[in-house]
Amino acid sequence: MRWIFYSLVVVNLVYLGLQLTKSLTEPARVTALQLPHLEGGAPLALLSEQPQSHRVARQPVSSGTLCPVIGPWENEDKARAGVVQLAAAGISARVRALAIEKERLSWVYLPPYASRDRALLVLQELQERGVDSFVVKEGDDANAISLGYFSSDESAEGLRVKMRNAGYPAFVRETSKTVTEYWAFLVDSAAAEKSEVKVFLEANQSLKLDRVSCN
Repeated sequence: MRWIFYSLVVVNLVYLGLQLTKSLTEPARVTALQLPHLEGGAPLALLSEQPQSHRVARQPVSSGTLCPVIGPWENEDKARAGVVQLAAAGISARVRALAIEKERLSWVYLPPYASRDRALLVLQELQERGVDSFVVKEGDDANAISLGYFSSDESAEGLRVKMRNAGYPAFVRETSKTVTEYWAFLVDSAAAEKSEVKVFLEANQSLKLDRVSCN
């Protein structure tokens, strides 16, 4: 009978151990999965369960503002006179010089002379004949004489032949020409829509309204 007594003791100890293990693990599981809500607030959650914050979308950066301009004038004095006319009509503007590279042009020229004095003598002869020309002052073509830039190949070739027939060794070369133009920048962008600007442009057919970078 003694073995029956010992068997019951072992069974009771095993049952007691199982109950103790269950009572220790159950609260921990409930705490991890069933956290109570704060009164009047949002439910608590583990940091790993929090949604990741989204990146703030960047606002597009403007590549540059365009300003209304009127022009071009061939020299600063005429541009300033135009600005005075605009001011009389209530349009505020300021003059700016812009270096503009023209499209492909045909340059008619006389090759560089050995000295500047010789180039100036030839220039004087040409001007006495009524030929519009000037001496190139610097660069690889220093002391050459420019006879003109033409967008038409036919016009350039016609002048070359004419100058050769007159005894001057003219040549034609394809190039581009950088010229300085003067424009009136309107201080107030909205002024471009005013009727006064339209009237001014109608009175000055060689000018136009355009927009360029304010910088």
